Amino acid sequence: MKSTGGSNPHTESGTFRYGLRMSNPVADSVLMFTLTFVGAVLVLRFGFEIIKMVFAERPMFPDFVCFWSAGFFAIQGTAVEAYNYELLNSFQFEEFGQGELPFLYPPTWLMVISPFSMLPYRPSALLFEALQVVALAVACRYLLRDRAILWILIVFPTVISGIIHGQNAVLNTALLAGALGALDRDRPVLAGILIGFLSYKPQLGILIPFALLAGREYRAFASAAVTTLLFAATSWIVFGTEVWRAFIETIAFARDWLESGHTPANKYASILGWLRQFGVGNTAGMIVQVGFALASFVAVIWSWRQDLPMTIKGSLLVIGACLSTPYLLDYDLALLVIPVLLLIQQGNETGYLSFEKLGIALAVISFLFTSLWGVQMPFTAIGVASIVLFALVLRRAVVGQRAVLGRTSCPA
Repeated sequence: MKSTGGSNPHTESGTFRYGLRMSNPVADSVLMFTLTFVGAVLVLRFGFEIIKMVFAERPMFPDFVCFWSAGFFAIQGTAVEAYNYELLNSFQFEEFGQGELPFLYPPTWLMVISPFSMLPYRPSALLFEALQVVALAVACRYLLRDRAILWILIVFPTVISGIIHGQNAVLNTALLAGALGALDRDRPVLAGILIGFLSYKPQLGILIPFALLAGREYRAFASAAVTTLLFAATSWIVFGTEVWRAFIETIAFARDWLESGHTPANKYASILGWLRQFGVGNTAGMIVQVGFALASFVAVIWSWRQDLPMTIKGSLLVIGACLSTPYLLDYDLALLVIPVLLLIQQGNETGYLSFEKLGIALAVISFLFTSLWGVQMPFTAIGVASIVLFALVLRRAVVGQRAVLGRTSCPA
């Protein structure tokens, strides 16, 4: 296994509580209270949503309606109709009494979702969510050496929100966590395969090839490229050229959908979407978005070229993925559980930096001031978590690199 910047914390001296090294009474209390309180609010919200879905006979995990409908067209042999918004919308209203959920994914996602549409909606939705949760638990257990902090998964707001929505955010997080764990364990081919499967969500993979090349992970890069091509080729063989052509035509539709405001601005988690809540125009917002994307790109390339642990490099890559794309919704921030877990693991192993626990607490509690838990706030704090965690991890990277340089210049 590659060096990840520390040994198992439970073999070292120090007091631990619920998997966290106690370092400062105030910071310890704030972080623990934040995780449990925010988690409790979202868990109660999750239970309330399930009760409403069961007794009101509305679709469970409502966004899964889009996936199930698109998969239904695919198993009927008319996959191209999944990209016809008017037809898909009409089908959704007829079957579920709700709609306006366009299918904007490549045909590779149809390969994943179609088998679920062979089942009736409710068992299909339950199975889809259950498999995602299992995948995330396994992936994070694989990624982390300090497994005593895995309990954070069940109280992390965006993980809970991804399940409530019926989206694939939990699966996205599982694939990326598994890929980072595989890289950390010097299994580049497995890492590349997992990254290749994530290609159904292309906006999350903008920085990944650059990171792999900067880190000289050439086998992982090649494995990811081959898996992506095979994934796409298989979907082309199964569904045909017309389906891919229909998907490509939806790219412009997706851009118009983003800019026209069909999805409320308070649902977007990207920098562009966040600024739009405050009346910032698309042009000015995109300029700021590009600025954050460039900063993320530079930070990721620099960190992956250094002799830094995967806890730091992987965290910067995940946060950079969230800061780089303009098309990111609130539940997509389930990805941020990865840097939170890795930061806590790093702090347990090598000690927490000043204000680090308070920064993590600020990032987590900011989710309460969003629409994640059903409150329609006109102005939200959805962008706070990504920016704060980016600053915390970048600071970790700088401190870590200075330590490496110090060891190099003073070998004694």
